[in-house]
Amino acid sequence: MIEKLPLWEAAKRELEEYQFIAGADLQPKWDVSEKVAINCAVSGRFEDTSSFQAYVDEATAVIEAGACGVHIDFSFMTDAQGRRMDRDILPVEAYKQVIEPLRARFGKDFVPNVNVLNGTTFDMCLSPAREGLTEVAPCAPGHPEAFALPAVMTLEELGVKPELAVHSSGEIELAKRKLIDTGILKKPYNWLILYGLPFNVGRTLVSGTWVSDAQDMAQHMFLMVDQIRKIDPTSVISVCAAGRASLYMTTLATMMGLHIRVGTEDTPWKYPNSDVKLTSNLEMFNMAKDIAALLGRKPATANEYRQLVGLAART
Repeated sequence: MIEKLPLWEAAKRELEEYQFIAGADLQPKWDVSEKVAINCAVSGRFEDTSSFQAYVDEATAVIEAGACGVHIDFSFMTDAQGRRMDRDILPVEAYKQVIEPLRARFGKDFVPNVNVLNGTTFDMCLSPAREGLTEVAPCAPGHPEAFALPAVMTLEELGVKPELAVHSSGEIELAKRKLIDTGILKKPYNWLILYGLPFNVGRTLVSGTWVSDAQDMAQHMFLMVDQIRKIDPTSVISVCAAGRASLYMTTLATMMGLHIRVGTEDTPWKYPNSDVKLTSNLEMFNMAKDIAALLGRKPATANEYRQLVGLAART
């Protein structure tokens, strides 16, 4: 029952019983998931050459360390023989050289995530998904409609989870208008925020952002996350370590209760304020895992990640 006192008596008693700080348990726990899905994009995009074995080795190291999944992308990569790994080798044959050794070693204990962008025909682009080489595949809403829409439809039909790679706030609106409002994309919506990379031309298939300091980084992230939450508050959101922002970007995402993707595909830098470069994907993954632990979060397993994005668990 609420006590009833005249004003001046109530004021007098309040001063006599004055306490500056209320009990600590007055504050409820924050809504931050204990589990954080940490995927790793292991392409050495900032190196001159690579090899399929290098992909296998880098992916092996991060899976052993606790990554729930690995993203494999051969775009613009060249091997020691001078072959374009994304053009001179059929997509299925290229991805098999990485995914099959990983599955032989780890079974279902990781989630393969591959690009479906390369090929001389649409069916060739989507062939890795048709051949069961991936469970998740990114697709940018800013890509041409004649590719992006049927690609997402095909992935949904195949039971491969589309990952909406958005590079700016405008691409979020494209995803809403072209893929969500039309019913092409199915829940749970799985978003991959990838901003902060420098672009080399004025107009590209995806729009870039300019991130020159922590304020720019935070403003972009809060804006894009808020826009996604307005579309659907239950969306699954992962944030990539990209460009100079490196792990600063994923640290903020981890604090916000989001999920993260690290790896040398999108940044060679260890820190935003120096030219020190990462030595490996494992180094970056371990840094991200340590940061998550300091922030009270633990890496999700492959099956926990599958459940998060709407895929069936695998045993």
